[in-house]
Amino acid sequence: MQPTAQPIMPREDFVPLIIGGDWSTYPLAREFHEAFGIPSACVLAYPVDIVRHSRIINMELTANMSDAEVARGIERVAKRHPGKRLVVVANSDDRVEQVERLLPSLPDAVVFGDAPHELVSRVSDKVRFQELCASYGLDVPATEVVRLAGPGPVPPSSVPFPVVAKPSVSSEYVEMYLKGFKKVYFAREQAELDRLWAELRAAGFEGDFLVQELISGDDTCKDNIIVYCGSDGSPRLFASATTILEDHAPMYFGNAVTMLTRPMPELWDRLARMLSDIGWRGFASIDLKRDPVTGRAAFMDFNPRVGSNSYYVCAAGANPMYALVRDLVDGEKDEPARAEREAIYSRAPVSLARRYVRDPQLLARFDELVRAGRVVSPLRMRGDSLRSQLMGRVMELNYVRKFRQYYPEPTDTSF
Repeated sequence: MQPTAQPIMPREDFVPLIIGGDWSTYPLAREFHEAFGIPSACVLAYPVDIVRHSRIINMELTANMSDAEVARGIERVAKRHPGKRLVVVANSDDRVEQVERLLPSLPDAVVFGDAPHELVSRVSDKVRFQELCASYGLDVPATEVVRLAGPGPVPPSSVPFPVVAKPSVSSEYVEMYLKGFKKVYFAREQAELDRLWAELRAAGFEGDFLVQELISGDDTCKDNIIVYCGSDGSPRLFASATTILEDHAPMYFGNAVTMLTRPMPELWDRLARMLSDIGWRGFASIDLKRDPVTGRAAFMDFNPRVGSNSYYVCAAGANPMYALVRDLVDGEKDEPARAEREAIYSRAPVSLARRYVRDPQLLARFDELVRAGRVVSPLRMRGDSLRSQLMGRVMELNYVRKFRQYYPEPTDTSF
């Protein structure tokens, strides 16, 4: 199914410029193409095949992704498009921070819709985000901070077991993935945490980790909300979805693979008040976890970017790049778009995702949407090269193997 979003508005006065070449680059470029009928430039060093063979992406290859190489790549794109604005989008925490560092030295044509650095740092730190939520009456899981810098002993956890452990600041942890460490850990007893702290220190990690209470519920008890706030601080876009299935590979644990888009107006309005008060600008992607027994909804993470699964907004009837361009390029103050259409967004075969839905009501709605043909894959765009579409299909089918290896059956905790 092709998503039902705003109609195409052909533009030639700006160039979308995406930093990085992982799979999430493709749906971002697709959003720009479906909104404005133009290809995206992409500064990258190691493109995945779906990006390499796409007709909607013009690659600007660099030797690596160092600050100097990325800056030179952006400058080359600017020189090839004199007189045009360059709308820069970065979609990982480390790339957002990189663009922030480079921005003062980049060409004047570059525009980047992001909040001030201090504010990004504040909300990207999971502890500080929890403190912010608590000050606005938004529930958060019980959490303690474990400081791994220095040789001193780590006190036992005061949070009752079982617990979840994860880095406080994701961008400080990126290199640990290459050393075999996971994105999230599940611990049933103190001895497991003690081993983890020792292994992290031995590998040279000196950042902070969080230990949080485990909120029960499988993947389908997690929600995501995407908001865009304009340059004046007012909200311009709301979208939300319930997770059906998450990635369970160690490096990508917790990243949604299949989602059911649905409106959450009460949460949208509460988040809008908080974001407006703190002066947020640009995209924000917020994760929640719901307790299936009590109905309690706890705010878990804040990502200062549109998120890798941003194409679910298109499935829900809006295009996030409209909000971005109308704000940064046109300077317009549009009324907020509310993506309220229900649909299935999936990067995996729908038949695979269905196996993990155990709630009868959710399964019934899932089946209704599938029968109605309201299923959207972000990885296959009609009209793109056949090879790119084939790569998207291969990526979808690869999840069959991954789930067989890492999460063959659903559990009550997602672990």
